[in-house]
Amino acid sequence: MNRNLWVYSVAILATALVIVPIADFRLTIHLSLIIAFFILIAVADLLTAHLLLQQFLAGGRLATLGLSSAYLYASMTMVPYVFAFNRGQRSTAGSTWTEVCVPWLFFAVFTGFPVMVAAQHWVVAALPARLSARARKRRRTAAAVATVAVITLVIAVTGIIVGAAGRLPPFWQSGGMQTPAARWMGCTALLATAASLLTVIRGLRHRPPVERWVVVAMSSSLATTILYLAAPYRFTVGWYAARIALLISAWVVLLALLSETANLYRRLSAAHDDLDRAHRELSRRAERLTVVNLDLEAAGTWKSDVIATLSHEINQPLAVISACTEELTHEWDTLTDDERRAAAQGLGRRVNQLLDMAAQLLALCHAEPGEIHANPAALPVEQALNHVMDNLTRQARTRVTATYGPPGTAVWADPIHTHEVLTNFVTNAVKYSPGEIHVSADIDDTGDGVLFTVSDEGNGVPPDFVAHLFDRFAQAERSGGARTGVGFGLYLSKLLAEANQGQVWYEDVLPHGGRFVLRLPRARPGSGTAASRDPVDGAASDPFPGPRKIV
Repeated sequence: MNRNLWVYSVAILATALVIVPIADFRLTIHLSLIIAFFILIAVADLLTAHLLLQQFLAGGRLATLGLSSAYLYASMTMVPYVFAFNRGQRSTAGSTWTEVCVPWLFFAVFTGFPVMVAAQHWVVAALPARLSARARKRRRTAAAVATVAVITLVIAVTGIIVGAAGRLPPFWQSGGMQTPAARWMGCTALLATAASLLTVIRGLRHRPPVERWVVVAMSSSLATTILYLAAPYRFTVGWYAARIALLISAWVVLLALLSETANLYRRLSAAHDDLDRAHRELSRRAERLTVVNLDLEAAGTWKSDVIATLSHEINQPLAVISACTEELTHEWDTLTDDERRAAAQGLGRRVNQLLDMAAQLLALCHAEPGEIHANPAALPVEQALNHVMDNLTRQARTRVTATYGPPGTAVWADPIHTHEVLTNFVTNAVKYSPGEIHVSADIDDTGDGVLFTVSDEGNGVPPDFVAHLFDRFAQAERSGGARTGVGFGLYLSKLLAEANQGQVWYEDVLPHGGRFVLRLPRARPGSGTAASRDPVDGAASDPFPGPRKIV
């Protein structure tokens, strides 16, 4: 942009210097064409003033408002000049309008503009900080004040020139030649325009791009002054060239400002698109953060529930342990062997209960939905049930019977997960049912699944609690208001079943009792079995190799 600016400025001045040798060559008078030039210059300057004013309203830079005022002055002064020029051409030769008003108004246009551009730089710098801040804050008010000031100045200049036309020296003699006063005025205008141009060039690097193009307009004013001095007669090559230079520079600056405005709009549009993308990304991150916060809140609530529930449930076995320990310590000598044995067995059961709570709590802390990773294999039903039976106590084993279903039936599931669920169902039945317990396995109606059922002859589950039976920390009240366990064994069973594409549910048994059901996918023939042959010695490997983490 800077290179184009200097190219236009140098080209205008160079063209003026080239025309100087032939500047006094007279041409035909084209009144309508000349007036059209003036109108186009006024329109270009007015549009430039408007663009600069919009820049001020958007950015609040006072220098931009001053430059807009200078262009408004040039545009407004052109109106009385065109009026005076048209009237002068219709008047008699040697009239005041032709010899005085028109040339003085022309000097007010092409000399007043560069002087105003240079002066506004000093005026803006000299404004008090408080006044500058107020102008930037109330931009529309500042723009209105500047506009009124410019219109007042144009009216004052026009009034002085027209009102004092009889006392001002004429610029043209009879025959259309310049007077000595015109020469002196031309030299003064040349010096003033050159000084103004140097002032603007010195501070040009501190101006924004839209303001730098004023150098082209000021170069045109300097070229007009040179041509005016080089052409002593009106309607010569120099006289026409001066007006054409003003016209070209006015439209070059206007088009340059329009181009800069378009570039600003494109950059603003691109910045808006970037801002919109950033806003969408920020919204997505805010949504993710909200989800994370909710998860953290839920995790915190769950941990609080775990701690509160564990603190409550652990008191009962600890109280029994404390009582048994105190009894054995203080009454050892008075107790019989059977009483000592019963107390020791009570201690063992409570310790086992605490160990069971700890194991299930540890499993539950890791066993949230979607976090359980199953290692499914073809597990024979008979093998799964035998493993559950083998892990029961001798006393419990006498109350539990098993039916294995069709020979060769197998499920496609993780052996450890299957054992955990079935063991939980059976131990719950042993704990809460005083009668017989029956474990069975059979193929469901679709033929694609295997149903494991654990039936007991207890009191069953209260009807209003069935819907919450597999919820986390859900516990039904027992007879007498007693509760046993922590309340997450069935919840853990549900998670393990779902991790293996299975389901768990509860059914009432008439006339009394309940049935817990585990459904797992049926293994197809040819699937690798859990009890596969060892490749080294051919021995059957154990599908339950010992303790393994659930997740």
